[in-house]
Amino acid sequence: MTQLATANAASAMTEQMLRTALDGFGANEINHHGRPLTEHLVGTWRLLMQWQNPPIIALAGAFHSVYGTEEFKARALPLSKRPTLVALIGEEAEALVHLFGAADRKSLYNVPDAGPFSIALPATGESVLIDGRTYSSLIEIEAANIVEQAMHQRGVPAHVVGFWIDAFESKRHCLSAGAMNAVEAVLAGYRAQAGSAPGPCS
Repeated sequence: MTQLATANAASAMTEQMLRTALDGFGANEINHHGRPLTEHLVGTWRLLMQWQNPPIIALAGAFHSVYGTEEFKARALPLSKRPTLVALIGEEAEALVHLFGAADRKSLYNVPDAGPFSIALPATGESVLIDGRTYSSLIEIEAANIVEQAMHQRGVPAHVVGFWIDAFESKRHCLSAGAMNAVEAVLAGYRAQAGSAPGPCS
């Protein structure tokens, strides 16, 4: 699939098409902090689209944890089925999904602003170098992931919310205006909250 064809296919993807694909992978049967995983993934896609991201980034956001993540172990799709996702969303979007799931994402905020952009992969003990565009895409997807969870979770510990606010602020230059506006609007109100519920982490 050419880059233009992939971009066109991503632009044509509708919410119903996403839901059908995710449900086909079993995401609707996976519990994600009290909701079906499908709802979180579609909500993440919706935010990325609202923030006027390129459709490929939004599409990667729609599937960002189907392989599981370092924190969220449930898998809607095993890594052996990567070709299935490539066929559905294209190589560029699938590569972002794979990196997002494999990365130690909290370590992303320790990367120097000027690079090199190195990502730790805890499962293998290795690190990979990526370009600045890919790095910014991962940070943008993470912002949508965390904001979407915060919109649907109560009682998130203040120190967890504080970590994410500070992390996104430190990478403001990598994020869209829409992402930063949402971080400030949705997360800032949590600063004074305290509770025992698990914080956004998947």
